[in-house]
Amino acid sequence: MKKRREALARQNFPGAAAVRHEQMLDAAARHLNASGVSLTSLSDIAESLGVSRATLYQYIEDREDLVFQCYRRSCEVMARHLGEAVRLGGDAAEVVCLFIDRMLDPAQPEIATRAEVAVLNQERHEIIQGLYDAIITRLAKVLETGAQAGELRSCDTTISASTIISLVTWVPLMRFWAPASHSYRPEQIAVALKSFVLEGVAVDRREMPEFQPINLSPLVARVVGVFDREAVVDAKRETLLAIASRLFNSKGIDSTSLEEIAGHVGATKRTLYHHLGDKQTLLATCYSRAFKIFLYIMECMTAYEGTRVQALAASFHALSRAYLRDDLSPLAPLVGHEALKGETQAQMEPQAAALTEGYMNAMNTGRTEGTIRIDDLMAQLLLMPGLVSWLVKDTGTHAEERVEHIAREVSTLFCIGLRRA
Repeated sequence: MKKRREALARQNFPGAAAVRHEQMLDAAARHLNASGVSLTSLSDIAESLGVSRATLYQYIEDREDLVFQCYRRSCEVMARHLGEAVRLGGDAAEVVCLFIDRMLDPAQPEIATRAEVAVLNQERHEIIQGLYDAIITRLAKVLETGAQAGELRSCDTTISASTIISLVTWVPLMRFWAPASHSYRPEQIAVALKSFVLEGVAVDRREMPEFQPINLSPLVARVVGVFDREAVVDAKRETLLAIASRLFNSKGIDSTSLEEIAGHVGATKRTLYHHLGDKQTLLATCYSRAFKIFLYIMECMTAYEGTRVQALAASFHALSRAYLRDDLSPLAPLVGHEALKGETQAQMEPQAAALTEGYMNAMNTGRTEGTIRIDDLMAQLLLMPGLVSWLVKDTGTHAEERVEHIAREVSTLFCIGLRRA
């Protein structure tokens, strides 16, 4: 039966079964990006296609199989787009532009962001990771060839390739987290993204602007005295939220249980529930904590004594470091926006508006002072979360030197792009 389903679903010629299978994966990708795995309903997908739930089981075994097929199809689509860009493009910059154009073409299938790949069993997880790693490796090779030819600047090509993939896979999620994106056509976002990746935001692109790193230590709860009970409680709570955020980021919300979070600190689910509430409440608290971190970094950027390009460089350097630090690891805005309760979304709106205003002011001031070069500030602003969102899937523990290296590479791409000045 399984072989029959796969034969129907993956036949290489036009036919009703193949068309229906593609439609099913398109609908599933949209549901996964909007609501995450836990709220992706087979019944809703079937209803959106005008078929019965039973019909879907001609192509899938269960919900996990559907997620696996969506992630696999997304990797295959990305690989195909990249392969076509390499075949049709001239220099490395043109290959990158063609890849971005195809990835953001609304006529192409929506990419299901692999935010919850941990729901898959080990074999399937490894398949998806292998497909994804192959895409990063091939794109990194394009960037390396461009640098050798003198078209692109020298960089850590793996980090730059990961950042490009992160940016293009952020775009489908942008419409949930940033309502302002609804007024943009896909081709406008593509133009902004290509400019972002190749040219950066700085007027002077000859070298990375020097900047003073932002001090993140005030964000980490410290116990000054062992008899300060309130400080001890706050520190424990902060530790739990950091662990929960890191697990939600790396594994996905659906794959992370309260028992697992509690187990990381030697507590019980009951203890965790007592201090932080149920999973939905915990999720809302993690997002509130994330915005606290984002707003602190923005406030440090606003107060930065230097040019705005230096301030913005320091900001994205700090955001990258925060995501890579186990004791910070803010919850990233990835899949599942529609799974948040209305009150949680409402609480986040003024904080998101404050971030938008702060970064918009910084970029406008930079443009006035002559250090920032951006034609469409809002489009660039909408894309910025994609610069760092890939870092939440980096589950390794890095030495401080490696964290610094990654953060410098990300902030350098943000400032001066990849094209050689």
